[in-house]
Amino acid sequence: MRTWKEFLKSLTRAPLGSPADGRTLGLGLATAMERSRQDATAEVEEFLRSRARDERRATTSR
Repeated sequence: MRTWKEFLKSLTRAPLGSPADGRTLGLGLATAMERSRQDATAEVEEFLRSRARDERRATTSR
């Protein structure tokens, strides 16, 4: 069943190494770009979490 799901997923994603302008990218660059698309919000989420931790430390209870 897992192989079938992977096959269906591969049909819906863009092929590696083919950007919109038609030029071919290297597999390493294509893989890095795909990884960055998947982790697009990770840096922002980590920043917001660290900011929330800092604010809790800075505030005092009355």
